[in-house]
Amino acid sequence: MRHTSYPQPLSFPARVGRVLLALLCSAGALAGCFLLLCALGILSPAEISQQVSAWLEPQQASTPTAGQASLSVPEQEADEGPFQAVFLPLEDLDDAQTLAAGHDGVVLPMKTADGSLGYVSALPLAADTGASSGDPNRNEALRALNDTPGLYTVAQVACLRDATLAQADPTLALRRVSGSAWLDQNRQGWLDPAQPQVQDYLTGVCQELARLGFDEILLTDCAFPTQGNLASLEPLPQKEQTLETFCRQLQGALADYDVTLSVVGLGDSVTAEPPSGQTTGLLATFGRVWANQEDAGTLAAFAPVELPRGGE
Repeated sequence: MRHTSYPQPLSFPARVGRVLLALLCSAGALAGCFLLLCALGILSPAEISQQVSAWLEPQQASTPTAGQASLSVPEQEADEGPFQAVFLPLEDLDDAQTLAAGHDGVVLPMKTADGSLGYVSALPLAADTGASSGDPNRNEALRALNDTPGLYTVAQVACLRDATLAQADPTLALRRVSGSAWLDQNRQGWLDPAQPQVQDYLTGVCQELARLGFDEILLTDCAFPTQGNLASLEPLPQKEQTLETFCRQLQGALADYDVTLSVVGLGDSVTAEPPSGQTTGLLATFGRVWANQEDAGTLAAFAPVELPRGGE
């Protein structure tokens, strides 16, 4: 009877040796292929080294150094300096380009403190109170001006100060303790931003100005009054919240228009309980902050644009 012999299993050291020999052969083959590819110019050791460094230290290129700003500003904007504008009276529309020479833009009074509008409005309340401009050619002149290449136009709107509406409908105005419309030191009335009709009217004015083609709408008097006989003014609870709600509604109504909504900031906005109702948080929601000369230093954090003479 024939006996079949089977190969004896390899010992553990022998198996390890075979594995190491196979690995050495593979490494040699890979090294040979790598040298061949480098010789043919297909691979570059320098480029491979740079890629490995980038993988190992991914934040080195993206993290700004101590001397760098984390927010990049286009070089052309950084070199232009602060925005400078000139006030343009409506009777000088034909001389706009001449008056704008040397400035970044022109500011036009589209709603003054007495409530008069510098354009022809389609809003019923503007027509009923006589606030709308009586010049039938005014809107076309404004559109032509706003279409002038290279000319940046700003529509100035005296927001809550409005003698015309306050007189026509005292229920829309801030009131005295006695119930009559309150007047400031210049005998001008102020609108109540909590009134829905006031909100709709001012929103409609700004939308009409956006459709006329202005690049920017500048709100002055977008606050509660801080001058005049304030003791006779009916108490105004939650001024900050009321003003913020009004501004948010106005910003939302202009969101679909290609226009910047800006505001004149007041110095008291940096205080804990600002009498004007303006807060620094509210100012930060606008596209640009302007300021009178006396408040510019207080609002320096916003890099405010100085309101030009004639635009107060």
